[in-house]
This record gives sequence, C-alpha cells and structure tokens, in this order.
Amino acid sequence: MVEDWLGDAVDSLIGLGSAVRRDEPDSVHKARTVTRRLRVVLALVPGETAAEARRELKRYGAVLGAARDLEVRAELAGELLAELGDDDEGDAAHDRLIRAARDEYLHLHEAVVEYLDSRAYRRLVRLLEDVAADADDLDELAVQHEARKHARALRYLAEALGDAETAKTGSRLQDAFGERRDYELLARSLEGEGDESLAAVREAARKRSRASFDR
Repeated sequence: MVEDWLGDAVDSLIGLGSAVRRDEPDSVHKARTVTRRLRVVLALVPGETAAEARRELKRYGAVLGAARDLEVRAELAGELLAELGDDDEGDAAHDRLIRAARDEYLHLHEAVVEYLDSRAYRRLVRLLEDVAADADDLDELAVQHEARKHARALRYLAEALGDAETAKTGSRLQDAFGERRDYELLARSLEGEGDESLAAVREAARKRSRASFDR
C-alpha cells in the first residue's frame, strides 16, 4: 500500500540524517536514492503539501548529489588507476584525480551538513511527516491514475527515442494501471448492492483489479 511505503521511506530518510552527518560509508548515496524515490511517488499524491515536499526534496537531493558525484569520481578514478598499474599515491595523477576530488567532496559534505542544520530541512521533515500521516486518506484510484499517466509518458518517450523494448514496458504498465482502475471503478459502483448477482460481479471485479499486474 502507498501509505506503508511512504511511512517507511520517510522514516528511512530521516534516520539517514545522522549517518550522513558522520559521513558513514554509502550514507550520502542512500539518502540521495531515498529522496529520488520519494519525489517520484509524491508526484502521484495530490495536494499542496506533497508538492511542497517534492520541491524541498529536490533541493536536498541536489545538495546530496553534488557531494555524491565527487565521491563517485574519486572512486572511479582510483579503480582505473589501479587497473593501469599506477599505485603511486604521490604522483600527479593521484593528486589530480583522487586527492583533489576527495578534498572537494569534504567541502561539499559540509554543505550537506549545513542543510541538515537548516530551517529548510526541518520544514522538509514536517512536510514529509504530514504527507505520511495523511496517506491513509489517499484514494488509491487517484494514485493509480497518475501512475498510468507516467507509464504512458514513458511509452511515448521511448517510442520517440526508438527504444522499442522500453516502449513495450511502458505500454504494459499503462494497460495494467488502466485495467486495475477500471475494474475497481466497476466494483465501487456496485457498493451496497444487495442483489446476489451484482455482489458477485463486484467481488469478481475486485479480484480482477488485484490481478491486473499478474498477466
């Protein structure tokens, strides 16, 4: 369910704050990944609170991303130098490709910590907690409708780029989200009906809706 996923993701992002401050291994990468996931899912959630949270997540993600890019650059350069047999950590290549990148990373990590200490981050936490608390009231159909639009966009973009396989994936997702929504709408239209046949149709529609992604 969307509300369970949101609650877990919000808790994960907040919990990673301490690890990011201490610059624990992979913590910046993990936090950046969670911000991306939340931004994607919150795009499916209606309301201004979710929209504001997405905007602030973008800001936090940009700060994390700047640091992470330098971290990755230093790691990749180190791997390539090792493959080339250059193990002299005091030469110009190591100084230019690794030491300088790590120094710049430390500077950008300070910017991450500054953000975590800022009023903007505290506001982000409040926004995310509010969205997660209200998630029980989310209409799954509205979320699925938004997801279907994203799947359709993926399909059209892939078609424009000539990527037939990805276009097929987008098309399958689009059809599955549409089928789930259509069957659920049918089931909801029969809520409260006492007739045995109508009740059977309602339950059959619900079953088909749940199975939409199984085919």
